[in-house]
Amino acid sequence: MNTKIMFATMVATAAICSPAFAEDLKPAAWVPLPAIGSSPETGFLYGAYIMRIFPQTDVDVPQNRLETLLQGTAKGQYQAYIWPNIYFDQGNWQAKGTLGGKYWPASYYGQGNESPEDGDKFADTSFKVSSELNRQVTADIKLGGAIFAEYHSIKDIDEDPTTLLLTSDINGYDGGLFSGLGLRAQYDTRNNIDWPTTGALITAKFDAFTSVLGSDIDFTTGKLRMTQYTSINQDVLAFSSQIASASKETPFTHLPKADGSRSLRGADGNHWIDYRAVGFQTEYRKPLGSKWAAVLFFDTFQVASKFSDMEVGDFHYSPGFGVRYAMTPDRFNLRLDIASVDLDGVTLAAITVSEAF
Repeated sequence: MNTKIMFATMVATAAICSPAFAEDLKPAAWVPLPAIGSSPETGFLYGAYIMRIFPQTDVDVPQNRLETLLQGTAKGQYQAYIWPNIYFDQGNWQAKGTLGGKYWPASYYGQGNESPEDGDKFADTSFKVSSELNRQVTADIKLGGAIFAEYHSIKDIDEDPTTLLLTSDINGYDGGLFSGLGLRAQYDTRNNIDWPTTGALITAKFDAFTSVLGSDIDFTTGKLRMTQYTSINQDVLAFSSQIASASKETPFTHLPKADGSRSLRGADGNHWIDYRAVGFQTEYRKPLGSKWAAVLFFDTFQVASKFSDMEVGDFHYSPGFGVRYAMTPDRFNLRLDIASVDLDGVTLAAITVSEAF
């Protein structure tokens, strides 16, 4: 599950905490949100999310941010994370990080694009720390690297097991320490990072977990995502595609899957995991004044052990609609999405912050 999913019972607007240094510089702000809602993976969800936006010091440099999440669910899942995002050297360098952990009961349904109704229940207790440094090499291109470490403890919590899917021959079945280095690349021509109306965003990510840095398993993962935004008068038409791959030694907790909030919205992504994944998304965004907006979307996603095994007719799909409420002048949005996965009922896909893509 994406660790930034928050569910809110009310709309919380950003409180302006300090005056702008100049007329065209953006001021500091707090964005606090209560967290109550539900999702297919978590059931009822509660907690708090707070983002601190620091005052802008240069019109060409994005504002620094610090995000904090404390969250629990009706299924006994808990997580706490902080995410700093800092720019320096006139915005030529960006430092990002993750620090936190979770206790997350879930189910393992095996690997593949189809899954049984029942899975093996397990609890993943994990702690993660990562640091990422990116360099702006041109106006549109950013390159960087990352170092990370995460510890997972996997425990069988099935009281009366009906399946034998999560066995000792599954990579990572008992958890372990996974650490390594990563490469990052980004091409970004968007006119706004929170609510883009024009431009493109291409991101590439490659991670190598290696015993040289203490990892219990050597494996690699990679992901490429391409997004295009086009203005239609005041409306926006957005397209996104993604492709992900993992090596054969990859632990099941790190295999590609849909997260249900930002890809194949409304799905419990645990049902479909494998070594390869492909997804496509389309979204039509219509502003309804300076604060509100409505969207229509269509998400697709499928996984397979090899790309050559994928078929057009095997995609899972998720049509739906949503509502947005802007909490800052740049439209950092509170997002509510309703979806129907494979037309099997209607579900609340997400009440969270920021756009799906």
